[in-house]
Amino acid sequence: MIEGLPPRIAEASPDLHSARHDEFKAFVARHVAPCAEQWDRDQRIPESVLAIMAQCGYLGCSLPKDVGGKGWDVVTFGLLNEAFGRGSAALTGVLTVQAMVSMAILKWGTSQQKRAWLPPLAEGEIIGAFALTEPDAGSDLHFHDTPFTESSDGLILNGAKKWISCGQFAAMYLVFGTLGKNSVACIVPRESRGLRVEPIAELLGFRAAGLAELHFDDVFVPASNVVGKPGFALSHVAPVGLHYGRISTACSALGLLRGCFEESVAHASRRKIGDITVGDLGMIRSLIARMGTDLEAGRLLCHSACRAEDEHVPDVFERTLVAKYFTSRAAVRAASDAVQIQGAAGCHGSSAVSRYYRDAKIMEIIEGTTQIHEDILGKMFVDHASRLGAVSNSGAPESGKRA
Repeated sequence: MIEGLPPRIAEASPDLHSARHDEFKAFVARHVAPCAEQWDRDQRIPESVLAIMAQCGYLGCSLPKDVGGKGWDVVTFGLLNEAFGRGSAALTGVLTVQAMVSMAILKWGTSQQKRAWLPPLAEGEIIGAFALTEPDAGSDLHFHDTPFTESSDGLILNGAKKWISCGQFAAMYLVFGTLGKNSVACIVPRESRGLRVEPIAELLGFRAAGLAELHFDDVFVPASNVVGKPGFALSHVAPVGLHYGRISTACSALGLLRGCFEESVAHASRRKIGDITVGDLGMIRSLIARMGTDLEAGRLLCHSACRAEDEHVPDVFERTLVAKYFTSRAAVRAASDAVQIQGAAGCHGSSAVSRYYRDAKIMEIIEGTTQIHEDILGKMFVDHASRLGAVSNSGAPESGKRA
């Protein structure tokens, strides 16, 4: 559980959640789905769609109302990501990163930092980027070495960050590095002298997400821009952002999975081979059955994780990991099967499922790879079993003795 965040009450009823989900899906049908293919080809998201999202309050939906946000519960945040994931994984990445940066500052930022940065983030006036990943270390928190050094009135930043979502168009970056033996997180505005943003193109998926490599050459960071205490960046600040990133990615993958299912069912019902439709073939029904079952299971897991965060239950971290692990893998399976069902048509660039196929694989990598999730979850499950065994054995009589 991410402790210390403002208490969050699930104020929305199931009916209100359903109504909001319908609103989000209608937005995607009107503003996202018709354009997603072109964005993918252009490898960019138009500023106009970000402006519409900001006007609707989507970019600050999780932030409190007193800083300009919507104050929505996490279930609603999950439904927003699910709806957008159906239309464009790249665009959903903006929701992901905006929440990661905003919630980390909300939890660990100073009063001055919150006043300066949260309102423009909440209102969508600026886009933030979470600069954690490094060219050689990836997302492994134990091998980050982007160096900060002390100056008379702040810090000097050197080094590089890579694969930074929204990095091409972000106005500010939450950058993680090291100060001696301590980890540090700092807010670095885009206009900072010595910062160079290098766009990354020709990605497998998420092509419109604006990924970039950031180069820091003696960038001055005022002491007032340090988020949290030195030494707390990787143990406290980063986990808040990564937690919201996993919730967002899990729900986005669920939306992509729904897209695969809906596209597959529609194709199977109209495509004919002779006198029968593709949906009458047992082998196709098997693929759709697996897809539909994964979709229902993913819905339950994502809802459980979002509710757990709203209620601040102790096992929210585990539930979120399980949801992200399951939906990302299920999305990859579903995208592969969706292409298989459509055959050659599914392999063409104009097909939504061909984009889903490329985007789905990225879901298994961002916010912790599948293997990282397996390692963490496997250890957690074994530890749970060991503790249960210790409890159950603690009251058992020794062999050969009466109780």
